[in-house]
Amino acid sequence: MMKLKWKSVAGRAEFYVFVIIAALSIIIEARSGLFLTSNNLVDLLRSLITPLIYALCAYLSFVSTGPDASFPLIAALSSYLTTAITLNIGYQGPVIVAFLIAVFFGALMGAVNGWLIVKFRFPSLIITLATSSVFSGILFGMFNAGRMELPANMYAFGKSMLFSVKDKTTGLGSNLPAAFLIMVLLYIAAYFILNYTMAGRSVFALGGDEVSAERAGFNCRRIRFWIFVINGGLAAVGGMCYTIMALRYLPTEFAGTEMVVIAAVILGGTRMTGGDGTLTGCVLGTLLLTMVTNSLILVGIPIYFQKAFIGAIIVIGTAVSAMSSRKKVQRSKEETK
Repeated sequence: MMKLKWKSVAGRAEFYVFVIIAALSIIIEARSGLFLTSNNLVDLLRSLITPLIYALCAYLSFVSTGPDASFPLIAALSSYLTTAITLNIGYQGPVIVAFLIAVFFGALMGAVNGWLIVKFRFPSLIITLATSSVFSGILFGMFNAGRMELPANMYAFGKSMLFSVKDKTTGLGSNLPAAFLIMVLLYIAAYFILNYTMAGRSVFALGGDEVSAERAGFNCRRIRFWIFVINGGLAAVGGMCYTIMALRYLPTEFAGTEMVVIAAVILGGTRMTGGDGTLTGCVLGTLLLTMVTNSLILVGIPIYFQKAFIGAIIVIGTAVSAMSSRKKVQRSKEETK
């Protein structure tokens, strides 16, 4: 019995990602002695907030309907519009209203993606790459977006912290922002919905086999549309979290993150063809790439070599994920014989 359980765990991509994370942590700590310091661990958690919210967007699209590459620009445009509107009207009320405004704009842009994909049956990757360019043109062409200070309520929320630490050895201090709770709540909600509701089952059914899902009574076109609407809203929340933690709006900081986030999700075992993947793997893959980008500097590895290291990890992790998927297919074939 124990042997079967071990084979089941060892055959999953999440296990290998966890092993790589553990090994990398030991190596960095042994070389620098700074990785496990309290301030570095808090900095790592802080760095995870926005990428993990983006990773949730990528995860939902991969397990259901195909890649979504537009979430960084949706985040950039929705957070810009929210910041500009609240500044212009002088809004100083609860910051949740600002988040709701951003979610409205993000969901609207996601609806554009969903409508085009459902209406014309275009591949999601092509449409979301195209709308990314459109949203970028609107942001920088129509609005001429630039660096912008935040309204007082958003700035105050950005300054609010769950707790602060100061390492006794290094004397360095770090803060964990309140936005961390938003990320945690989103993942709890996603875990509950995907695992314990019919809506969650429909997401995996659509990605596994659309024809079978249709025969089972799922409205695949409607599901696909609403996935992109939800993705737009999630991206907007991620953009707001980044803007608030930065204490100012920085339009050029959003683009270019999609490939690393998508790679992290695939690295965590989410199958590119849909229907298979876990939120645990999504978190572990994002954690691994965040560790690489944030912590290799502790052992003196230059930024260019860090990029090469990230590329190597992505190739290895994707290969492991692909081999794991093949083993699952072979195992299921053997069981059916």
